[in-house]
Amino acid sequence: MAELLIVVAIILIIAAIAVPNIAQTVANYRLNASGQSVASLLQQARLTAVKTNQPYYARYDTTKTPNIVFFNPDPAVTTFSSGLPSVAIDGNTAFQTAALPDYAQLGAYLGASVSIQAGAGAIGFNQRGLPCLSSTNTINTPCDQNAPPPGGGARAFIWFMQYQSSGWEAVTVTPGGRIKSWRLGSLDPSSTACGYPACWQ
Repeated sequence: MAELLIVVAIILIIAAIAVPNIAQTVANYRLNASGQSVASLLQQARLTAVKTNQPYYARYDTTKTPNIVFFNPDPAVTTFSSGLPSVAIDGNTAFQTAALPDYAQLGAYLGASVSIQAGAGAIGFNQRGLPCLSSTNTINTPCDQNAPPPGGGARAFIWFMQYQSSGWEAVTVTPGGRIKSWRLGSLDPSSTACGYPACWQ
């Protein structure tokens, strides 16, 4: 009986150590999968804009649970409706526009002289597959690749997702149209591992 109790105690200790690690691994997997799904849909929107020779706009709809990302040629459409190309992210993950983590590293990656559109809003792609925004919010009108003065500069975009108020994922679009997903590896102002207060991988 004593040996059995010792074995059970050891199993319980191992389980107590392993379960949080497994839970964190699952959370990271779900967050990464959401980021990659969104990046894939943005790439599809970009290719569709080039193929059809007209601007297309990608948005996320936070009124839906889970949140949905979709795209269409009408910049005025802000909510998802069936029939539009779309992807739903993980149910425990949501898009965020406020209280964002430090993204200086992402800004450096996108370029110092660009106009970064961080958080909310549509991501447009013009006929050349370059990121842009509609200035008139009307279908079949030019999609502006550059931000208006006084700031100016080519446009770049960042969308942020958060998993259950903990882990962060970002999806960026460079002025040249390169789309990439990032996971926040650490958030430590004293960190020198990546040279920034927040290390995105």
